[in-house]
Formats: sequence, structure tokens, C-alpha cells
Amino acid sequence: MGTYRVHRVDASGSVAAPARAPDVAPAVAADGAPGGTPAAAPGGGAGAEPGAEPGARRGELQLDALGDARRRDIVALLADGAMSVGMLAERLPISRPAVSQHLKVLKNAGLVRDHAEGTRRLYGLDPSGPADVRAYLDRFWNNHLAAFAEYVSEDAVRRRSGAPPRQPTRGDEPERNRS
Repeated sequence: MGTYRVHRVDASGSVAAPARAPDVAPAVAADGAPGGTPAAAPGGGAGAEPGAEPGARRGELQLDALGDARRRDIVALLADGAMSVGMLAERLPISRPAVSQHLKVLKNAGLVRDHAEGTRRLYGLDPSGPADVRAYLDRFWNNHLAAFAEYVSEDAVRRRSGAPPRQPTRGDEPERNRS
């Protein structure tokens, strides 16, 4: 397996220099620096955008964790029930240590939790995890809904007054595929 390049975009939109990363990407700290523990910033702790809803920053970290195909495979397997590292490794084309590294990233992102059962550890999905991903995505959806509601309200007032309807602006309606 090779390496891949990670490009970070800061708040001003500037692209940072690419960094080399291993096949299993390490956890990302709340401030976006590699090597941290994303779970340290649930609910929008340090590094969260101003005005971000609780859980939105953690949702962003969870989407980063799910950006790896193997981690998505692990999440899909765990959707059927809790499994040990060995059970996951039997079903995936990667080694047990690699599965453990992926599970660590998923656990730090709040998507997976573990518990001891006898002499082994079982990993399962964290039921609260998807709520944070949804909170992150809802930020964008809510902005579009608010713009649409404003447009509809203004249009209703114009219609009652007999004024011609204004032409929708780019933010009022979803993009259409223009070919």
C-alpha cells in the first residue's frame, strides 16, 4: 500500500502544504492538527467554528474518520452487531493491527465503543455517533431552508401587494445540473 497526501484548508480558504500520511490515518486533534484525540472536542470544543451547533465539530471529525474505505467497511460490519478485532480481521483483507488502528480512530471520533466480555474486547457502534454527523450536516441544510423560507415569505407579501415577483438569487434555490 502507498501513501496519500492530505491537504488542509484553513478558515481563510488557503490550502496548507500537503502532508504525507500512512495507510491508516492518525486521529486528528480538535484544532485539525494530526495526532490528537478527536473525542476531546465533542460538542464543538477548541477549534470549533464560532456559532457551530453542539456536536457539529465532532460530526466533522466523524466524517473525516469515515473518509477511509476500510473504516466504512468496519462500520458496516459493526452495524450487524458487536465484534472482536479478530472477527473483523477475518472478514477484511487487512491485518489485526490495522483493524485495531482503524478502530482506535473510529473510537476517538465517537463512532465506535468497546467493552470487555470475558477475556476479549468487543467493538460496536456508538448510537450517539450519527447524531453528531447529522448536526454537522444540518448546519448547511438549515441555512438553505432559512433562505428558502425568507424567499417564500417575501414572495407571498409581493403577491398580496400586486408587485411583480423578484427573480430568485443563487442562494434561494438549489443548483441545477446545467449542461
